Amino acid sequence: MHQRAEGLIMRLPLNIRHRLIRVAVLCALLLPFLCATVLPQSRINSASDRSPSRPLIIAHRGGALEFTENTIPAFERALRLGSDGIETDLRLTRDGVVVIYHDDRFGRVEGLAPAQRTRRISEMTYRELRSQPLARVGEDDGRSFVPTLGELLGSVKTGLLNIELKRGEDFDDLVDGTVKILKRFADLDRVVLEPPDLETAKKLRSEFGPRLKLHINPGYDRSVDYFSSLERVLKFKPHSISVNYKKVSLELVETAHNAGVEVWVWTVDSREIARAMQLLGVDAIKTDRPASLIDLIRKSQR
Repeated sequence: MHQRAEGLIMRLPLNIRHRLIRVAVLCALLLPFLCATVLPQSRINSASDRSPSRPLIIAHRGGALEFTENTIPAFERALRLGSDGIETDLRLTRDGVVVIYHDDRFGRVEGLAPAQRTRRISEMTYRELRSQPLARVGEDDGRSFVPTLGELLGSVKTGLLNIELKRGEDFDDLVDGTVKILKRFADLDRVVLEPPDLETAKKLRSEFGPRLKLHINPGYDRSVDYFSSLERVLKFKPHSISVNYKKVSLELVETAHNAGVEVWVWTVDSREIARAMQLLGVDAIKTDRPASLIDLIRKSQR
């Protein structure tokens, strides 16, 4: 058993191994004190009522390696499997429809060769976009299509909806269109909206107040170092931050939690790295392989 665990650890990236060692040392140092006293609730988990040893599983684009990405069937499947929520992306078509689509250009999810991916989503009408068949992934029966934001909100009745606003030339119109749709959505508490920068986050907060959960990537501002940007983001106090798992450290997690902010990491498809993130105390893991990681997290709780 020890040899197997050692083998798993040695396959992890070096920076993750170092962080796990630091976590183990810290746990060993704190154990006598933990046995003798009760930690304050804020130290147990300052950002959430949920134990950090049970991170949420968020199906990235609905689980892009298991089903045709960013489609209603992908989202519904991920939630049936036990995902706590889904992650998706918004763009605007030429005729002003807010659609679920990741890429700036049309063609990858439709199976076109790179040389054929010349048209931007902003240059296409929604009718054109919806009429294109998508390349099947997993058990997709071939009836999937590009949905609108309205269809997502109307069809996916459970789970968190981590929605990213993708920047483009029509970005202001995309934000305005998204705001109008969300203001009509009765279940806003399920939405975790990810703007691409702090300025847009401030605008959204002025529109919705504290009810709308805002989710920000501290790496958005490349004019300053990551941790200077992180400090500014934490002062804004979003619901959560979106962090590349390679940047996660115990210090980052503790700093965010002390500010009352959750740490959501992306995109983790390896079970070994998911366990490392779990040990570091992250609050949510975004993954293209939800089925695999849901099973891992469940087993770790037994």
